[in-house]
Amino acid sequence: MNIFPVLLQLRTKESREIFSSIYFKASGLPIPESYLHHPNNRVFGVYKKQELIGGYILGNNSNFRTIALFAQEEKHDMLYEQLESKGVFTEICCFWIKKEVRTQTHFNFFIWLTMAYALRRYGTPYVLFGTCSRSLAQLYSSTSRVKFLSEDVIKRKSTFIFWSKQRYAVSGISEIVFHKLKRVLKIAKKPKALINI
Repeated sequence: MNIFPVLLQLRTKESREIFSSIYFKASGLPIPESYLHHPNNRVFGVYKKQELIGGYILGNNSNFRTIALFAQEEKHDMLYEQLESKGVFTEICCFWIKKEVRTQTHFNFFIWLTMAYALRRYGTPYVLFGTCSRSLAQLYSSTSRVKFLSEDVIKRKSTFIFWSKQRYAVSGISEIVFHKLKRVLKIAKKPKALINI
């Protein structure tokens, strides 16, 4: 049995529906069947000892789930026009990491870095992604490679949309990972400071 995490592209209906079920429990957001099984979308899962611990979807549709989820409907046409003026986009969607794994730095970073790999291999020249987490939005904003596109409020939650050039996937995600590492180390040092008081 492989003790190291592995990245797999989920090609079967069963594996994708397992992914969808776990993602729904983690986020509260259902993945439409038409999106989950769309032939242009690639679903990736990260496994540790045969357990799914994280994953994401790289969407290559003309209709972006990111815009549908994170922008008011009256802004959709304007956002599509802005994106079309730049080029062809791949969206990162349905990104999740198992709660227990988020505190395990090496597994957490592995999942982020697999995304950089997948984008370099399968992504188009531009990348689109969004979040309803303010802390994640701050994390994305921590790198100069990521550009802000839109902020909104959906169902009383702040939402954020970003874009970047695909060629910066590795360096941009590396900056995010480095920022996360600094934050983790800072948190880890706090108890020691309390002990010295």
